Amino acid sequence: MRPRICVPIAAREPPEIPAMIEKAEAAGADLIEIRLDYLDLNPSEANKILGDLAGSSSVPLIATNREYSQGGLRPQDEESRVQVLIHAAEAGFSYVDVELGTGDLAALIDEVRSYGSKPIVSFHDFKGTPSLGEMERIVKSEVDAGAEVCKLVTAARRIEDNIRCLLLTRKMSRVTRIVCFAMGRKGLISRVLSPVFGGYFTFASLSEDSQTAPGQPTIEHLRSLYSDLGVYD
Repeated sequence: MRPRICVPIAAREPPEIPAMIEKAEAAGADLIEIRLDYLDLNPSEANKILGDLAGSSSVPLIATNREYSQGGLRPQDEESRVQVLIHAAEAGFSYVDVELGTGDLAALIDEVRSYGSKPIVSFHDFKGTPSLGEMERIVKSEVDAGAEVCKLVTAARRIEDNIRCLLLTRKMSRVTRIVCFAMGRKGLISRVLSPVFGGYFTFASLSEDSQTAPGQPTIEHLRSLYSDLGVYD
């Protein structure tokens, strides 16, 4: 299967986003993630802005309003943060990313689903890459929570950390849609190969100066690597 590539967009102002969506589509993005934590949206004004964004893309959009301890840009009032995600589902985003540690997670997932959006349940470990058993436990918790897509991202401290991510991806892709790789320069192997091992998609930035996580390749670089590896043959 051809690897899916998701391009994250982290603009500070809503008017910047449509042009960036157009560039991502032209570059070959299969999905586009809108990082809402970069926008400082007020829930009361979010509906129209998110509705306009949802209608501006020809590929599926992921709404992510990342919680600060999980890699978000800034601390947010939790109730407001969650409300913006609900507005994104209501506006027509294809996917909504919710953190595994979100309070009243089941209710949030039910509400996201009620609008036709698919919940991505995510967990990020910025300290390292846990044991294979612990990683499997985390993904099973995401499945039990009702994830349509499970996401587990770790930090690569050693090259060997990529192996655990790829082994987990291969195993869990048989039972769920999974996104799993390691961040950082040493995690590039798992970022590139995760979809080859059954991962639902991987991430690549529009440019080197628009990365939303350490070690994120550009979409141009990633597509070139896939071509060199014969993945597109």
